[in-house]
Amino acid sequence: MYASVEASRHVSVQMERRTNQILNPPYGRELKLWVKKAATTGLKDKQKLVMLIPSRTDTSYWHDYIFNHAEINFLRGRLKFEVDGISGDSAPFPSAVVIYTGDGDDD
Repeated sequence: MYASVEASRHVSVQMERRTNQILNPPYGRELKLWVKKAATTGLKDKQKLVMLIPSRTDTSYWHDYIFNHAEINFLRGRLKFEVDGISGDSAPFPSAVVIYTGDGDDD
């Protein structure tokens, strides 16, 4: 429940602005709640919401909220994250950049 409330609060506050937004959701089990909220939040005309998330295309949230709803850019290879300038191990999953774009219906 906490993740749902937090996702709702964060995305809603961010979407009140007219600028493009980058949403960095947690990669845990609650990721599906963040994706759902991002997909169902009303974006202003041509406003974009961009997420870097694991490319777990076999999950229900990908089928319900990403495919046919967003632009998808699959990243080749596995990401490596740096901490204090030191490169860590590669991520155990592929990643994708998911982009939602407002449809011009500002109501």
